[in-house]
Amino acid sequence: MRAEDLEDGDTITAAQFRKLVGADEGWEDTPTPLVELYTKPAKRNRPEQTFQREVQEFARANEWIDWHVLRSKGMRAGFPDLVLLREPDCLWIELKAPNGKVTTAQKEMHDMLRACGQTIYVWKPEDWDEIVEVLK
Repeated sequence: MRAEDLEDGDTITAAQFRKLVGADEGWEDTPTPLVELYTKPAKRNRPEQTFQREVQEFARANEWIDWHVLRSKGMRAGFPDLVLLREPDCLWIELKAPNGKVTTAQKEMHDMLRACGQTIYVWKPEDWDEIVEVLK
């Protein structure tokens, strides 16, 4: 096994990882997603990220293609969190934590997208019934 043969989300055993990196001891032989070997768990509560993952999973289960910018460096401020595509629809989604507020830059971007005929939603976890209705 070579590192170049692995893809994001692949699972390897600890023994395979030791062989890959040349380590010899201190690892259990239990399957671990490759991404967990390289990332540290978040130290703070991140309700918006959890909510986003739930929306993405529900959308995918209902045959939507989702797009999310992983690194926003260089992106214009206010760009929505998700773009969901399923013919004939294109939805722009802003997700907020329960106490989150839309920023001025986000409002300006939403107004611009609406002026271009696009559909924008701003959702919080308490909007789950609407999310299900729109994405089903």
